[in-house]
Amino acid sequence: MPLELKEYLKDGNTCIMCAARKKLIRITPEEVVRQNTIQKLVSDFNVPHRMIDAEVPLSYYEKGARGRADIVVSGVAKDDDRPIPLVLVECKEPNVPLTDKVEFQILRYHSILRAKILYLTNGRDEVVYHYLSEGNRYQQLNKLPKYEDLLDDDYYEPKELEVVDWKRPSHTNLDNSIVDELQREGYIGEDSDSQYHSLLINLLGLIFDPDSQIESLDLPFRRLIEDGGMRFTTFGNASGGGFPGDYRYLIFERHDGETQILSFTIMGKLSAVNHPLYGNSKGHSLFLFAVDDYENSHLSFEYAIDRFVNKENETFTFWHDGTLTVGKRGRVKNQEVIDYIKSRRPELIRDGKVYLGQVDNSRQFEWNQKGVKNLISNLITYSFLRNEFRNSKK
Repeated sequence: MPLELKEYLKDGNTCIMCAARKKLIRITPEEVVRQNTIQKLVSDFNVPHRMIDAEVPLSYYEKGARGRADIVVSGVAKDDDRPIPLVLVECKEPNVPLTDKVEFQILRYHSILRAKILYLTNGRDEVVYHYLSEGNRYQQLNKLPKYEDLLDDDYYEPKELEVVDWKRPSHTNLDNSIVDELQREGYIGEDSDSQYHSLLINLLGLIFDPDSQIESLDLPFRRLIEDGGMRFTTFGNASGGGFPGDYRYLIFERHDGETQILSFTIMGKLSAVNHPLYGNSKGHSLFLFAVDDYENSHLSFEYAIDRFVNKENETFTFWHDGTLTVGKRGRVKNQEVIDYIKSRRPELIRDGKVYLGQVDNSRQFEWNQKGVKNLISNLITYSFLRNEFRNSKK
């Protein structure tokens, strides 16, 4: 039985949340089938959410290949931890019969992915094939195998991902090994001043804590309707760079009923000297904020903590000078941004700068603390306003 999918309004379009991509997708009959199939894979066939990808470019598997696979279920190879396609899914809307034309399409995709199982569905009917490499032939099955049964087959020697219990690191008793590890993993910039290490670890602990939910934030004209938790994704910036990593994402409803998704994380910037692509770059730590806009999601705010956060004992004050780039137009005048923010949210402007908040780093940050809640609310508000300003200049 098809699931009842929650609907959202985005840019005047009715959307649903993709369970795999964690972003709003315009609702279509085929998209409804795709989302119901994802939920069916999880509930009926024991597929872990983290092993499901949707709308996967074929170029991920073969350079230059065109097209997108509707759904790919993966395992992980034992020898080198590569993701291995186990199930290739082709979804069609309910009024499209699963004819040889549909089979030809999935076979073309399969020639690139070489998954063990081919699964075709229009939400009412389904066809399942098991690919037998010996003889390069396909055997039709009565139903889709359970995920664990696919893992027992040694054809690709997949293994399940290990689930590691997350433990929030202490920010008060700094251990150099923790800082070193976070730098290696790209969460703290290797050139960040050591005076910020404790603050960065406290913020990382706040953002990544899976047991801590954001209940509410103080945003004008927006209401937090869901803390979606963490998702692994990537966002680009105006210079063409990309920031792949783990982001916490929040779903907001605007006063006009429109839905917006904002994601944020802490990430270290690449430290480079005469790099062929990035030139010279200081490896500072960034507080990143991104606004989802269907397939054109992008970073709205790259906040350089080393540059814009002042420290006095254990009190850290966050501010910004209005620096902003608008696509190919390049950087705009800081004062123009300051004036725009002042016209929209005058309380954010102090002494000609954007004041974002102040926190006491002697305490472990929690979402219900007034200073933390005020800081995050202001950072998100400022990110949305920066996005609005960019759109007004395009």
